Amino acid sequence: MKLFYLGLLIVIMLVMICINMSRVEGFDYEGRRDDQRGFLKETDKYWGSRLFPQVVKGIDKESKFLELSKDKTKLNKISPTGAVDKTQLAKKIEKCDLINTTGKCDEIETNECGYCWDTDKIIYGDANGPSTDVCSKKNWISPGPNTSYYCKKKKEQEICKKMTDCGDTAGDRSICAWCPLKGTGVVKRLKPGPEGGYVAKYPEDKCDWKSQLVGEFGKCKDLKTKNPSDLPNNKWHDRDGKYWTCEVYGRNNKSGCRAWGNGYIYQNLTGNKACCACGGGTKQIDFKDNLISPADCSRFKQMFPCVGPTMMDGPHTSECLQSLWKKAGCSGDLKTRVSDRTDYLNWNTHSYSAAQDNMKKSIYEIALNGTDYTKASQRYKQCFNKDVNSCENRFKPRPNSCAQKIYDSAGCSADGKLNPKNTLSWPDGYISNTWKSGQQGSWSINTYKSKLYDIKRQMQAGLLNPKTNFDKTINTSMMCNGKMPDIPWDKPCWRDFTIIMSTIPGVTENPTNLNLSFNKAQSSFKSLLTVGGRGSWKNDFVWVGNYEITKAKYDGKYFPFWNFIREGRNYWNNNWGIFKSKLLTVPSVSSGTPSVNSKWGGWSNPWWLKRPKGQGDCDNDNDCGPGLKCSQNPKKLPGVVDAGDIYPNRWGAGRDFCYDPNDTAFSGGGDMLSFLDRSQFDNLIQTSTSSSTANSKGHFLKVGTKKYLSKQAFMNENFPYWLFLRTASVN
Repeated sequence: MKLFYLGLLIVIMLVMICINMSRVEGFDYEGRRDDQRGFLKETDKYWGSRLFPQVVKGIDKESKFLELSKDKTKLNKISPTGAVDKTQLAKKIEKCDLINTTGKCDEIETNECGYCWDTDKIIYGDANGPSTDVCSKKNWISPGPNTSYYCKKKKEQEICKKMTDCGDTAGDRSICAWCPLKGTGVVKRLKPGPEGGYVAKYPEDKCDWKSQLVGEFGKCKDLKTKNPSDLPNNKWHDRDGKYWTCEVYGRNNKSGCRAWGNGYIYQNLTGNKACCACGGGTKQIDFKDNLISPADCSRFKQMFPCVGPTMMDGPHTSECLQSLWKKAGCSGDLKTRVSDRTDYLNWNTHSYSAAQDNMKKSIYEIALNGTDYTKASQRYKQCFNKDVNSCENRFKPRPNSCAQKIYDSAGCSADGKLNPKNTLSWPDGYISNTWKSGQQGSWSINTYKSKLYDIKRQMQAGLLNPKTNFDKTINTSMMCNGKMPDIPWDKPCWRDFTIIMSTIPGVTENPTNLNLSFNKAQSSFKSLLTVGGRGSWKNDFVWVGNYEITKAKYDGKYFPFWNFIREGRNYWNNNWGIFKSKLLTVPSVSSGTPSVNSKWGGWSNPWWLKRPKGQGDCDNDNDCGPGLKCSQNPKKLPGVVDAGDIYPNRWGAGRDFCYDPNDTAFSGGGDMLSFLDRSQFDNLIQTSTSSSTANSKGHFLKVGTKKYLSKQAFMNENFPYWLFLRTASVN
């Protein structure tokens, strides 16, 4: 029984051993030999890498381990790198690392190294990737004939990317030239051919900035002659004279280019060389090729400041915008001329050519051709730093600033109603819509000036002779000076005014309310107090009620009493007969000697026959009636109307007639009133013994014991006809 259990135990132990052996490290002795060898190989590779000297001196974290001391009291640091022999693989890895350090891409191919474009590292590896680093599959250049090329390209490109500006080509950057289109350095190569010049060494670095130029930058310009020509600015023409210009060559689908383009040389230039139309001219792009060498940097920047990575979409440098500003036709510093951020936002979000077009159209062209003065004046100031002439004919309507300039030059006052500063209030009591329209452009500038000067002249003439038309003098003075002129007459008191006006038929006085009513007067009076328009001085003195004038209205300083006095005067001047009839009702007043027709009685009249006034023949005063005289050889006689009898005889001698010497004083009048000396009228006017004085001043003429009032004296503006009428009504 014991042997049975012993045997069973042995069998179980054998089974356990077999099971345990199959689980050790995941391998079995037979079926997993290859896996075991692979594991050992990887382990060897790992530890082999650990056997390399420290990558960076003094730093050994990548190869340090911890080991428990024999007494199990502490952890000791150990480094197994030093004692292990380097494998062949390790040597290759180390060699690639060394090449990477030196950067010698030419040694890559012979040392089975690859190149990682991501990290710019030379690393040992194979087609699947680097052995000791990480690199994206698409950017891993496995060992092979092209590895060295890509390595060199990458390293050279990285060197050129370090260029800070066009001239930064010192040291290792001597392999570079500047690409203005990208704003960075590019690996260069010399372009084959006689012209030379540098182009990009690598195709992906292509820098074709010339093809990007548009507008003024890339515009072809005809060549000019070096010596003076027959045309301004040395424009080219062929040897046959100034007519044959590039413009002529380019007509009719460039027929001139085809016919004469290679001949008719003038100053060493043919049409095909000089003219853009013929394929010649210049775009002023005389750089040898697309990459800019240090010697050309300054000149390039000056000529093409906008060429750069953002030239087609912005933003643009201040130098670029300044260049565009000048090419657009404007002057000065853009930054000081234009401050509106909206403009800059527009320019810096569009291509340089669009920015230039905007400057030219929205600023330059509006400054020169805009018809809206407000916009044009702003743009003109920005573009040229000058004030635009506001009187240019292009501005519709004519700006107030132009009208103001013309108004001020006319010499009118700032307070004048015509001052353009008052334009918004027109039309009014002084200025019509016609004037407003004329000022704003319907009149030419010369016409507007002329009308201003005419108003001023009328004002000045009116101020010198205000009585001629005082209402007009008021208006012109207000229009030009803004002031009411002094009244040239003494204003009658209210009582005198009522007396004067009451002599007019249809004018009645109401002493109770101190009103004068013109309701029944003639229409000429009713038109004197009307609304004069908005703002007119006349509006303070309009009729009250039914054509009535109150004392309160009359007492206003500029109540137009002079117009009423004038109309009253006109009425009586036209009614001398009525005036005489009213005065002849007074016993002390009689009619003057009337004029008579001439009458010829023959050459021989009885001596006793006393000839009456106007009759002939007489030989002396004794032949005439009492108070009459005989006129010898007259051609005309005072108080005598020629009926055909007063004329010289055949011997040239005139006929003789009797006449009243008193008629001589009245220039042949007779239509007069005679007043007895010391009558009720004596003291109403002055008396003169001179007929001319009496007639010109409205005085009595005294002849003998009588005083006479002629029609001429009666019509004098100072003659107080109302006092005569009032005296006559009383007496």
